[in-house]
Amino acid sequence: MNKIIAVLFLSVFSVLSNAQEFTGEMLFKYAQEHSPKLQNSSLDVVVSEEKIKEIRSSGLPKINGELSFQNFINVPTTVVPANALNPNLASEELIGLSFGTPFNANYNLRVSQLIFSFNYIYAIKAARNYSELARLSNLQKNETLLEELKLKLGQIILIQKQKDLLKQNIKEVGALKAKTNSLIDAGVVESSSINDIIIMELELKNSIKFLESNEKIALLTLKSEIGYPLDSNITLVKNFEKSSTAILDNANLNPANNLAVQMGNQNVILNDLGLKASKSEGYPSFSGFFNQQHTAMRNSFNFFDSSKDWFPATLWGINVTIPIYNSGEGRAKNKQKELALKKAKNELIDIENQIKSLYEMLKSNYNNALLSLSSQETKVKLFDSVYSNEEKKLNYGASNSLTLSQRKMQLLQSKQELLQKQYELYKAEVQLSIHTNTLKL
Repeated sequence: MNKIIAVLFLSVFSVLSNAQEFTGEMLFKYAQEHSPKLQNSSLDVVVSEEKIKEIRSSGLPKINGELSFQNFINVPTTVVPANALNPNLASEELIGLSFGTPFNANYNLRVSQLIFSFNYIYAIKAARNYSELARLSNLQKNETLLEELKLKLGQIILIQKQKDLLKQNIKEVGALKAKTNSLIDAGVVESSSINDIIIMELELKNSIKFLESNEKIALLTLKSEIGYPLDSNITLVKNFEKSSTAILDNANLNPANNLAVQMGNQNVILNDLGLKASKSEGYPSFSGFFNQQHTAMRNSFNFFDSSKDWFPATLWGINVTIPIYNSGEGRAKNKQKELALKKAKNELIDIENQIKSLYEMLKSNYNNALLSLSSQETKVKLFDSVYSNEEKKLNYGASNSLTLSQRKMQLLQSKQELLQKQYELYKAEVQLSIHTNTLKL
């Protein structure tokens, strides 16, 4: 029995010791394999590649076969002048003649091939650019999700640190309450002095419940984003991850490398190809064909009789389509495409300006976050010193619980603000690092 217990203990310890703590990068890698959002985005890239194949194949040879059978219940009748067959009959007299047979069948094989078309050439180019646009869109969705996951992870870490801070303060308040009761028993302070401490303890406990509720919702959202089972536990890192100082110090945004700018460029190219394709509709196009047909006409259904004849017909030819006049429709379409191209170029300029502004804002946020964190750390030290002095005064009856509670709340608030500043610096680091380093898949 002791051996079994020992084995079970070692197994449990092994599982606990190997519990994986997810970092931001690990969450992203998990999402790449399990997130429905990213899987659909990857499928869009595959669809765009298949679209290229579809358009390319539209200009390759096409072979079609056809089988047909007809049974005329009433063979079509043609009326002709009767004297055409019998000169002795009156010219105004008509006679009906049936032409054809009641049973007809034929089979044919047709081969067609596009020889030349400007529209086809531009369609191929547009499909390639559409595929590149889908790839960039997929990359952007991955980059956006990476940023969201790191920020969500930071929010959860912040909540957990706030909970730990409140729990620590509850312990300290509990000790303070015990000390105050001792002072009350000794007659150093009044019995009402304990009330403010009890109220503060109650508020701290309520705050913990509020944070636990927020943490639960945040974890569910995170699991949903990465495709993690909602009913399973997930272990996350406990501290804010630090970005490389070298990366942050040398962060430099090149708009040409930004995904939004690259997608804007592709949009301009696609609109330009759309304009060229629209204009090419006024140019001639050439195609060729070959047709082999066999026909059988019977008075009875005997098409499988090999002694009966099937009559062949073979032809080939070239079709030239020359647009001549379309009532101004082409001109209107071209004008629309020209305007769409102009809009795409304007949007690209706007995107480039926004990216430059974004970089300046991210750099400013990072520097401000560094400064704010340093300032808040100084404030925490000062409030901690003030609270310690006030606690010493209480021991000698030179202070009261209200003043001490106020000092304690000031210290707690300053520490909470310090955690918030740490998160703001983490957030600024994440955003600056991601937006100045293009994701590579």
